[in-house]
Amino acid sequence: MILASLFQDGAILQRDMDIPVWGKTVPNALIQAELDGKITRTRSAADGSFILYFPAREAGGPYTLTVSAPECGKSVTVKDILIGEVWVASGQSNMVYLLGSDWRHGEIDPAEVCVARKQEALFNEMIVEPDKLRVFMVDKCASGCRESSCQGKWMKMTPENAANATAVGAWFGLGLQMHLNIPVGIIGTAWGGTIAEAWTSYEALANNSETANMAKLVRRTCWASKNWEKPLDTTAPLDFTKIPGVEKDTGIAENARHFADTNFDDSSWKEMHVPGSWMKQNIAGNGVLWARKSINIPESWANSPLKVTGGVVDKHDTTFFNGVEIGKTGKDFETQFYNTIRTYSIPPELVKPGKAVIAVRAYSFFYDGAIRGMWRLVNEKSGESIELIGNWQAMAEVDRGVLNVSHSPATFGPGNPNTPGILFDGMVNPLLPYAVRGVIWYQGESNATDVKRAIAYRDILQNMIDDWRRAFRNPDMPFIMVQLAGFGNKENFCCDSSWAELRESQRLLTANDPDSFMASAIDIGEEEDIHPQNKFDVGKRLAMSALHHVYQCAEAIPSGPEINKVEVTGNKVKFTFDYADKLKLVSDEKSFYIAGSNGEFHSADSVELNEDEKSLTISSSLVADPVQVKYAWADFPIPTLFNGAGLPASSFRWIMEK
Repeated sequence: MILASLFQDGAILQRDMDIPVWGKTVPNALIQAELDGKITRTRSAADGSFILYFPAREAGGPYTLTVSAPECGKSVTVKDILIGEVWVASGQSNMVYLLGSDWRHGEIDPAEVCVARKQEALFNEMIVEPDKLRVFMVDKCASGCRESSCQGKWMKMTPENAANATAVGAWFGLGLQMHLNIPVGIIGTAWGGTIAEAWTSYEALANNSETANMAKLVRRTCWASKNWEKPLDTTAPLDFTKIPGVEKDTGIAENARHFADTNFDDSSWKEMHVPGSWMKQNIAGNGVLWARKSINIPESWANSPLKVTGGVVDKHDTTFFNGVEIGKTGKDFETQFYNTIRTYSIPPELVKPGKAVIAVRAYSFFYDGAIRGMWRLVNEKSGESIELIGNWQAMAEVDRGVLNVSHSPATFGPGNPNTPGILFDGMVNPLLPYAVRGVIWYQGESNATDVKRAIAYRDILQNMIDDWRRAFRNPDMPFIMVQLAGFGNKENFCCDSSWAELRESQRLLTANDPDSFMASAIDIGEEEDIHPQNKFDVGKRLAMSALHHVYQCAEAIPSGPEINKVEVTGNKVKFTFDYADKLKLVSDEKSFYIAGSNGEFHSADSVELNEDEKSLTISSSLVADPVQVKYAWADFPIPTLFNGAGLPASSFRWIMEK
């Protein structure tokens, strides 16, 4: 007799719900289960599978669960069972991020105690009952099969085990456990860099107009996939040679060889802000991009050894100083250097006073293309430095358009976690139909690759949520998502930001689904790292949302200000908010932008809080007929609107109804 994967020593079962227990034994056998003196029975099916249910129980334990087939003398006993609250923690890399992870971007000072380590130490100080907070981490599985079991183990949150638990899930669970004072179980099932469609069942994809064609392509390409012919290696890189439009860098074109020269005239090139994505700045698509930065070398630096450092290139680069190559990183289809700090030395004999040019030849063959980091030129003799961030001149040598490899049917199949439906089959189906209270979800970065996909995310994610509610047999299952943290260049406004569009999809979904909620991380991102280390605040905000909306704790503030009503009078727009006690503006940054009927946006030159402390009124002297407002609209905006609990308002778009 075998029980499903989650029924192990140390498991936590959901309180106040019928408790399903399932597994497999001999066919057509009487099955009996006992939990704390309560007995329930059923019979196994012709294939030996069975499922039975215990009636709802209050929190408590520890208990022993025994499941037996008396007629054939088979039984399984599971010990140290607690009953409490169980949540699923899912998504991509920011949910994968473990409490003990150290994914710091850039140069690391060994003497520095980073945010992640401080928060891990804080967690271990705060948890006083590690036995009552347990986490089950589902191993990665992209087999292409609908799996019935998974690898993983229930862990009590001792310091040794906590380091290997999802950080967001751990902080969320601790928040619930401390406030509810009952056992809490977190089931972590997440995979970095994955799209929402991968977490949705094939059936749900096929029955949704947004994804129906994608589902058809999955079946056709998977049938023909040669990945079935070899042992599965989920760590193997994608075979980019199969993907239309993706090509290796063939070297500098003849007509581009002078682009690194000091005196080359780049005045006709486009301006590019560094750090930043050249794709999101609409300079070029995937391919080869040249970027140049002119500086002035002081007399005192002449013949000194220098180095260019602090920057990264997504993905490969060759970097020049006054026309001379000083270093290069990456070749062919290597992907691992997208976040690696470049440090290149400049020989003293090349350093002359006066004008100098840093030229970067960047190559990105898929996904984003960007030059990020805090680029600087350092005098290794004196320690002085010149900042290189700001406006550069940029020009495409090769522009192949935007190539979104993870969505290419050529890559679908076993081993590719972005095959639509594959993670539902491999990492969700084995959990079904375990009784859980709800889901916390941190994902969206991989669906924000362009504006069109970001807008479609609302329907795609709603389809996935409905799918999970059906699969877990819990039609009102709460679903609490993290609104994407800021990432990239901090800026007040970017009209065509795909990340802002995805945040708006998240906001609109939660505004229209009574059992979906949102905790915003818009203010706690990191410019240079898509994986911000501060998971404490993310977990805390998710927990506050759950405590308010799910557990009816009125004192818990569930979010920042949420729009309740909009009124237009002349050129003034008044916004009234929920969860807005002691509404405040934390800076004078321009974060509200208004457009009239001509569609041209202008920053609001008047933003005033009203006496009720729950509303504000904005206007622009350049817009007489406001019909649209965007707030905090950029990949990494500068949010200014908070409530008295210090929680940020979501970014939003308001459009006047016709």
